[in-house]
Amino acid sequence: MSDLKIAIVGAGFAARIVHLPGYQGVGQPVAAICDLDTEVAQKLADRFSIETVYSDWREMLEKEQPDVVSVCLPNALHREITIGALEAGAHVLCEKPLATTMQQAHEMFDRARETGKILMAAQLYRHDAGPRALKRIVDTGVLGEIYHAESNAMRRLGIPTWGAFTQKSASAGGALFDIGVHALDQTLWLMGNPRATRVSAVVSKHFGTRPDIAKALGNTWDPEQFDVDDFGMAFVRFEGGADLILRASWAAHIEKNLFGNMILGTEGGITTEPPALYHTRNGVLATERYDNVRERDREAAQIFTFLRAVRGEGELPVKEEETLNVQRILNAAYQSAEEGREVATED
Repeated sequence: MSDLKIAIVGAGFAARIVHLPGYQGVGQPVAAICDLDTEVAQKLADRFSIETVYSDWREMLEKEQPDVVSVCLPNALHREITIGALEAGAHVLCEKPLATTMQQAHEMFDRARETGKILMAAQLYRHDAGPRALKRIVDTGVLGEIYHAESNAMRRLGIPTWGAFTQKSASAGGALFDIGVHALDQTLWLMGNPRATRVSAVVSKHFGTRPDIAKALGNTWDPEQFDVDDFGMAFVRFEGGADLILRASWAAHIEKNLFGNMILGTEGGITTEPPALYHTRNGVLATERYDNVRERDREAAQIFTFLRAVRGEGELPVKEEETLNVQRILNAAYQSAEEGREVATED
């Protein structure tokens, strides 16, 4: 896969844990990486055999002229750099959530169309083995009419200790934007991407503002400056009558981290943790578990399917209308929480 020239903008967690291992996993060299902190970028360059390090993304685009750019930066920076990369002639894989507003998301996709390039949100959880197997099953119609779903992304104690996740100016939102987006995207994808119409939500912060919690996690943020949600819950209504409950938390007094989804239909239901189908067969309650699904390297799987689409050899795994639906719900959730009422989703 070395026929494409790859560049990375941002040398933080997403680049280190997701994108660079993904490119490495499919045997695709990365030509350049850019970060304001060139020392951090150089460490990644040494680790992943990247030839060139930049501190200015515009200079990198001009000099390298990459075919593909991975945008691995705080949410508030996605729009500018994604559009800059598209205009420079690169396809773009941008970290989630794609944007901070619907307007930004539309601008980014519009520019991709105008430049004839591919833009995809990096929805990593799409590529887990269990959900991929469940998707094939759900698409046969075995669930009947889907009427309810639940999405959970809850940590017992996992406030991010890196990056600018705890600052609204950089991230625009907290737990809902950071990990809620994963659970929401996976559930909508499994459901067939029903269009959301109305959202009622609450967001709050109970742990990030506490000095004792900050101390327990290494004092990596200032509790007095913590201004995003560490908990969020949304109730979503869809066209056709189905609904969904989304919960996301960076810290909660629960037994253990809770990540997983449940989807209920008139003929069957599924869970992603464990991957299983629940239905009736010949009048008998039946459970089919898929514990023997072959494990996938989801980081490499994401890169493989994205690059295959870039080459015109396969379908884009995360489509524009799916990303817009996720963005639509998240932005409506924050609006609902701020205004204290149910709101209609808007473009």
